[in-house]
Amino acid sequence: MAAAAGVSLLAGAQGKVAVQRTVYVVATDSAGAHVTDLAPTDLKVQDGGRERAILRVEPSRSRLKVAFVIDELLSADVSIRIAAFQSIQRIAASGNVALFLVGRRNEKLVDYNTSDMLVFRDAINGFPIRPQYPGNLVESLFEIIKEQHALEGRRVVVVLAPEIPQQSSVTANGVLDQLRDNGVALYAVTITVSSRGGTLVESPATRLEGGDLTSEMERERVLNDGPKQTGGLHLSLLGPEGFGAALDRVTGELLHQYAVTYVIPAGVKSDGRVKIEATRKGLTVRGPNLMPKV
Repeated sequence: MAAAAGVSLLAGAQGKVAVQRTVYVVATDSAGAHVTDLAPTDLKVQDGGRERAILRVEPSRSRLKVAFVIDELLSADVSIRIAAFQSIQRIAASGNVALFLVGRRNEKLVDYNTSDMLVFRDAINGFPIRPQYPGNLVESLFEIIKEQHALEGRRVVVVLAPEIPQQSSVTANGVLDQLRDNGVALYAVTITVSSRGGTLVESPATRLEGGDLTSEMERERVLNDGPKQTGGLHLSLLGPEGFGAALDRVTGELLHQYAVTYVIPAGVKSDGRVKIEATRKGLTVRGPNLMPKV
């Protein structure tokens, strides 16, 4: 998984500078286990279509800054509440977490500077039992990702949401640009249907009645293209009982990241396209494919 990228400048000849860029990746072996001995010789990095020299590869020591975003349409489900709390608890042991409930408005229930799990527990217990319709997930993510610009560390957004059509006042491109420019990794755990209480299946407020289908496409693009662009994951579930295992996988990745630092030579421009490949047999590496231009 890729999170925020760090960029520094190295002095070069004739006043030009080389760019030192750091990206975050996840590496697994043939059995799917996280590797513990990743080295520069195990990887090949291309930036702007050209192979770049890798300076170092090391377990990430940068502190996680995770925006945990829950769509209000899922807030009444007990299994989702439990899975969310357990995931937050694991992440908070080595990072900072902010909890957001999004629906008709963007509501930050717990800020990044809080480490008291009782505060998170009380916030989750206070989720509304009857969700309000409609919401605007795309616009909410745009604002949350934009806010992360001021945070130092590995910036991540984890969103839990249903897969439904929904009107949007912000385009997917706007959200994808914010992810790229702010070095944020997006993880999405979504549910296709839910029959509990009939809230998602039967409520007409979750459907576009004669609306512009472009709105549905914007939401779908964010949840699918955002993780691909940033090196995150989109896990699609058939029922809420799968959220525990899905969030275990997300949390495991966040806690086993490697920082890969490479150099773009002085005077060389990059269009931001990044490709990270494994050279060691049986190794799988996932990282970002698009970063800011330099």
